[in-house]
Amino acid sequence: MKKTNFRLLVRNLVIELLIYGVMLVIYFFAVLRFLGKYLTDLYKNQIFFYAVLSLVLIVVQGVLLEAVTSFLVRKLRLDRMV
Repeated sequence: MKKTNFRLLVRNLVIELLIYGVMLVIYFFAVLRFLGKYLTDLYKNQIFFYAVLSLVLIVVQGVLLEAVTSFLVRKLRLDRMV
């Protein structure tokens, strides 16, 4: 692998991680803000449904954030190694 390709790969990886990190923080605070009270009440009263909803939120988070990150990487042309 050429040195320029390696640097490009590392640069793209760092940019992608930064994008993903920022989106993850935004998602965390959005869920905390809009679902915090509901999730707390659900945890206290119906632990089974809380567990199921938590797993669903984890899966949805992974799918949505990966889709948005992939879209941004394509739009910024970070996936090109040439």
